[in-house]
Amino acid sequence: MIIAIDLRPLMGGNTSGVEIYTRCLLHHLFSNAPENTYILYLNARKKEASLLKEFQKKGVKIVHTRYPNKIFNFLLVFLRWPKLDQLIQRKTGVKPDIFFTPDLRPSPVSKKTKKVAVVHDLAFHHFPHFFSWRTKLWYALIKPKKEICESSSIIAVSEFTKKDLSETYGIDPFKITVVYEGIDQEFGGDITQKQKAKISEKYGLPKEYFLFLSTLEPRKNIRRLISAYKKFKKKNPGISLVIGGKGNHRIFSKTTLPQENDIIFSGFIEEKDKAAVYAMAKAFIYPSIFEGFGLPLLEAMKCKTPIIASNVSSIPEVTNGTNAAILVDPDSTEEIAEAMEKILNPQIRKALRSQMAEQIKKFSWDKCAAETLITFFLS
Repeated sequence: MIIAIDLRPLMGGNTSGVEIYTRCLLHHLFSNAPENTYILYLNARKKEASLLKEFQKKGVKIVHTRYPNKIFNFLLVFLRWPKLDQLIQRKTGVKPDIFFTPDLRPSPVSKKTKKVAVVHDLAFHHFPHFFSWRTKLWYALIKPKKEICESSSIIAVSEFTKKDLSETYGIDPFKITVVYEGIDQEFGGDITQKQKAKISEKYGLPKEYFLFLSTLEPRKNIRRLISAYKKFKKKNPGISLVIGGKGNHRIFSKTTLPQENDIIFSGFIEEKDKAAVYAMAKAFIYPSIFEGFGLPLLEAMKCKTPIIASNVSSIPEVTNGTNAAILVDPDSTEEIAEAMEKILNPQIRKALRSQMAEQIKKFSWDKCAAETLITFFLS
């Protein structure tokens, strides 16, 4: 099978959930099914040398065009031209059987090629007020519903997202396959005390802390997390709150931006340091208002870090309800604060870790890659 893969989701240089998903999935596709021919497509004015080197493998071809993005996107959105499968065929002499897009982008293809699109969530549809004007304009221009409806098959990263697609856009459920995201089996592992000390110093981590780690954006509900923590620390002054990740600090007003020494913004946490940061935390707190999946939940589980998370959207699905996490109403700072106290109980922590160890077995990138390949064959 000849599979063309849209590499444009990696052009932003970010390390968000979509970028992690794309990288991990592709590497496991290549290693698990090397008999296929993979053609990676990207459009960027720069050479993207590091990205191209990362994916230079046997059986992998790369098509790199350098059109001005604004003009190129205009043509793709409004004229539905050029057809990306035909562009790839002209460059390589090979016709793709599948055009796979790991995240929604303008991607017209001819009727001779089947398009498989991954939908991570519809947050842009349900919560437009959480996004910047630039992001809202982007989604208005690319017309996500059109891209989804034009796809031969759709991969949803959770049952919740599948149901949301069906109810919101009227997509036939039989057209949607649920393929969960994964976690590398090597993630976590044995971390020495020396490594922990080095990473603590690097990010200015306190001895005991609760951890939030994700992109800083309004739907992650960080304001209420901070309010809940302030209530918690009145009775429990010894534990700090570490907020890790990069994003827009303007989500905080001057009155809500914390000035306390025990609320620490660590900034971006490098991938190689993540596991240690999770492992040293008393608990991982993820009070997000809306998630299509929630990859940080798997990372916390793999590191045996007890979890407090929202009881909405896909989160109960990923945590197997309340078995592998304490779930709370994300609108209630009281519930979040109470959960912070509850999760310090040794018996509760032991029970959660036992359930997490079973739940995490359901998720792997090998499984994700295998089920994605099946979707290609059945498209």
